[in-house]
Amino acid sequence: MSRRPRRDRPPRLDDLPAPEPTPGEPAVATARRRLVAARITGVHPDLGRAAVRAAVRALVAGDPRARLGCDGLDGCDPAEVRAALVASHGDDPDASRAVIDPDATLAGLRAAADRLQAAVAAGARVAVATSRPASLLGLARWAADTVRAGDATLLGGTTATIEGGGRRELWWTGGVAVVTDGQALLAHDGVPGGDDWLFAVGRPDLVVADRGFAGAALRAGVETVAWADLDAPALALAAARGRAVVLVPLAERRPPTAYEAALDLLGGPPDPTSLG
Repeated sequence: MSRRPRRDRPPRLDDLPAPEPTPGEPAVATARRRLVAARITGVHPDLGRAAVRAAVRALVAGDPRARLGCDGLDGCDPAEVRAALVASHGDDPDASRAVIDPDATLAGLRAAADRLQAAVAAGARVAVATSRPASLLGLARWAADTVRAGDATLLGGTTATIEGGGRRELWWTGGVAVVTDGQALLAHDGVPGGDDWLFAVGRPDLVVADRGFAGAALRAGVETVAWADLDAPALALAAARGRAVVLVPLAERRPPTAYEAALDLLGGPPDPTSLG
């Protein structure tokens, strides 16, 4: 991933320079085009319609892993969950292919940048984690770097035990909590693990996370900025039911370079000197 100087404040979409723009093309259209070309939004590169429907069924059935640690989701039915995904991701449940609306992703990125900047300006205590380090670590480090660049406090540690996690535990890299087996960073839904993470960092004012880490924060009543794919409908339903969450809909399993367009919209990737 390319490295750019850290910025103190993420740009608005209408302030962005357009990469190789079409003459007269608005900045928002250019941003949308870049995100779709990177395949982190638009027609889903990994999930088919059957996978999304299976995730909805598991949530409705009360599968604890499908709930991602969220509470307050009892009594949902398929229609409510599908409506939540339409509202958060712009997905059409009747379409033949799973789709994330690029405009929903653009709006989520803008809202995430604004919310984090407001938290930094207020001197908030912020905690950051990701269960998809192979893909989302760059986005998570953007959040951690933004906190450290301002007057806010980044909550973290060195290592923490995951209760019932076997050899898995939490490590922090660049201020971001990730799951490891001691040899590699692991894709892990954060269930269990989310509660252990919050216990280790203390009570944050804001969380930036995904999947079970985001779900644990919401269950604890902590405002959350959440990266969310179509197979994490629990986060969409939590948002639809009024939980304090800013949802950023995107495909979670793309190579790290695919998120460069999103990082540009958020204010650029982290300063390499800040990573540890």
